[in-house]
Amino acid sequence: LVDDRGALSGTPCGLSMGGTARAITAWAGPWPLDERWWDADDRARGNRFQVVDDTGLAWLLMLDGTSWWAEARYD
Repeated sequence: LVDDRGALSGTPCGLSMGGTARAITAWAGPWPLDERWWDADDRARGNRFQVVDDTGLAWLLMLDGTSWWAEARYD
């Protein structure tokens, strides 16, 4: 998790895509996201991370509270 100051509660170490577990070998972030801050009903907040897994694929991940999802994959 990411606190209000942008500090992580732990180091990203793995991800699972399609039931396959992969180790994270490198990562960068977090980069805070605060879109549509002027509209309380449509506001989007979260933190983005770039990670590289043990197969060499790079991922753009989003953390929204306690939920993670992949926004993009780079090969």
